[in-house]
Amino acid sequence: MTDFPAGFDLKALRVFHAVVEAGGMTPAAQRLGMTQSGVSQTIAALEQAVGANLFDRSLRPIALTGAGTVLMERSRTLLEEAGGALSALRDLDQRPRDCVTIAMAESMAGTTGPLLVRRLGPLADHWRIWSGISPDHHAALLSRAVDHVVSAGDELDGLDGLIRHDLVSEPFVVVLPKRERLPDGAFPDPGRLPFIRYTLRSTIGRQIERQVSRLGLDLPNRMEFDTATGQLAAVADGMGWCLTTPLCLIQEAHRLEQLQVLPMPRGAFTRTMALFGRSDDPGDLTERIAGELKSILSETIRPRLTTAMPFAGEQFTVARD
Repeated sequence: MTDFPAGFDLKALRVFHAVVEAGGMTPAAQRLGMTQSGVSQTIAALEQAVGANLFDRSLRPIALTGAGTVLMERSRTLLEEAGGALSALRDLDQRPRDCVTIAMAESMAGTTGPLLVRRLGPLADHWRIWSGISPDHHAALLSRAVDHVVSAGDELDGLDGLIRHDLVSEPFVVVLPKRERLPDGAFPDPGRLPFIRYTLRSTIGRQIERQVSRLGLDLPNRMEFDTATGQLAAVADGMGWCLTTPLCLIQEAHRLEQLQVLPMPRGAFTRTMALFGRSDDPGDLTERIAGELKSILSETIRPRLTTAMPFAGEQFTVARD
């Protein structure tokens, strides 16, 4: 049996094909969920392994050398056969996974988690839906304590070994106690109605604080909450006002009769949520989870939003495949 040099393997060949098909290393990196430097290093190691340059980098876009053309032709069949072998092995064993753990932002877990488990239940013997602080979830994904993460943060973007599926973009809204009124073109007077914060431990809390700073709002810190449940309970009780998103409000739909939800008077901004999984995870589970989440958001959540708060429903945008 032939001994293959380091750098010559199926993953390297897959990266090589992606560069050829995408027309460059940067678009290939985007397609593969890798960094541009990771793609470059993989190609460099492959060239060292075969002892020849595979691309003529003096041309734009880069073009295959003679050696690159030979490798492209010979390796295409190899990759197709490897993919077929993997599919055949998976078809032989359709047993569900022992356990699938998905860590989500609280609002996503509360609104889509149960529906997701009901739809994909047969794919695993045991499902765990975690909610909590997003930075904790990111660390858990990287340490393999969880299998997938739904996050609004950008800390996982561009990390090697992870794949991303965009899910939804939603607007931030102003939430007041029912009896209050928002002055035209202005935010509530914090001296009369305090601002109720999300804690800065959360991704959504940090995003809100950045926008508050950009808008030059002087909002004394009198109270903050880790969860939408506590924050919206305080607003419903007349203790102050807050900035939040439609998903957080739908999670606490039983409080909507006590709340007034309005668009930002100025400085509109949005939250984008995405599903992250590991590229070495066998099968297409990450893609299936993303597809079901988008279906739930489009078919179930958005109609509820449109009924409860039409302006927010119109701005609630589910990502396309």
